[in-house]
Amino acid sequence: MNALLTIMAGVSVCLIFIYFSYTSLILLLPPFAGNKNKVSEQDDSELEYVFLIPCLNEEVVIEKTIRSILALSYQKKMVIVVDDDSSDNTVAIVRQMNLPNVRVIERKKPNAQLGKGESLNYAYSKITKAARRLGKNPTNLILTVIDGDGRPSDNLLNEANRVFRDTAVGAAQARIRITNRKSILPMMQDIEFYSTVAAIQNSREYTESVGLGGNGQFTRLSALVELGPAPWSKCLLEDFDLGLSILLKGWKSKYIGEAIVYQQGLTSVKKFIRQRARWVQGNIQSIKRLREIRKSDTLSSASKLDIYYFLAQPWINLLGSIIMIISWGLMLIFFQSVDWGAGFTNTLQDWGAILIIVGLIFGPGLIWCIYHYELGRKDKDGISFFHCMGAGLFMPIYNLLAIPSIWLAFWRQVARKEAWAKTERVAE
Repeated sequence: MNALLTIMAGVSVCLIFIYFSYTSLILLLPPFAGNKNKVSEQDDSELEYVFLIPCLNEEVVIEKTIRSILALSYQKKMVIVVDDDSSDNTVAIVRQMNLPNVRVIERKKPNAQLGKGESLNYAYSKITKAARRLGKNPTNLILTVIDGDGRPSDNLLNEANRVFRDTAVGAAQARIRITNRKSILPMMQDIEFYSTVAAIQNSREYTESVGLGGNGQFTRLSALVELGPAPWSKCLLEDFDLGLSILLKGWKSKYIGEAIVYQQGLTSVKKFIRQRARWVQGNIQSIKRLREIRKSDTLSSASKLDIYYFLAQPWINLLGSIIMIISWGLMLIFFQSVDWGAGFTNTLQDWGAILIIVGLIFGPGLIWCIYHYELGRKDKDGISFFHCMGAGLFMPIYNLLAIPSIWLAFWRQVARKEAWAKTERVAE
């Protein structure tokens, strides 16, 4: 038993050492400089922004989302609500707003509720036709995907202008922050998106492999046109898949870390696991693109390496989950075998092992939570240091939630189950 525990501990230490090395590297990287010249939202820019809001039963949030987009001071923008045969009052609410620069595109079954990618492709086909009819330059049209609960920061289009002034940029991704982050589960998601994912995306600026997310996603129309009539695939991770396609065509992809799109965090553990399982399954599906990546002459070696690492995550996490389960069981046996009645001197080796185990369990989470606190300490609604430290102690449990999502994703992929129920919004 001791030998097996030693082997598992050794493997765990190696994996955590790799994780520590990776996180230390991305935390030490300064914000990518790139082109940081500020562009005023009031300038005479030729860029026009078309906000696409894919909707399925968004009545409790849709009006606030539309008004928050329209409140942005940039003039050359419009909003298109793409309704996927909602059964609630989503469409009625949008129509009652009766705003001149807001349009509704309705899809009905059996052509509706076939996935977010299908809805976006349908809207894209109409936008390309309208752009040709109106004589619009597709290089100057930026399609911006915002979820039904999305709320842009005031500087979103200011920062987007700075990025898309470079005509070689085909896509960009805004930073994400959680609105209801006072509760523990949404707080953990806020730490993940606002700190961890942001640091990873910043590192991808250096490797030129920035990925796209489903919310706060910018794409240049001329880049989408190169991908054909259906740029968004049926992959459950259609956002990443789209970003990869754009990179493979030789376009640049940038991270807009100075601007934020706010969204609701999940408060239900069950819904959280289901959401993450969908993402993991989408990641598994994306493995089919390995050959394209390997043969690409537009991606650098650093870009390929980063994308390979991302695509390997489901299998790495599957292995990690198996090791974690075995290790936790062995540690329970180990703790039971410790002679707690002996003096400290006689059990020094046991105490040292315990301290190492505790450090491996809680260390990474505490580091990220302290980093998150430093990032948000000046926010008017920032999380206190006490709450951040509490979140750091809770992080191992949050990470454990990945285990059922990983196994669920692999089971659904093997069973060829690809249909997923949409995550419900909550009233604000």
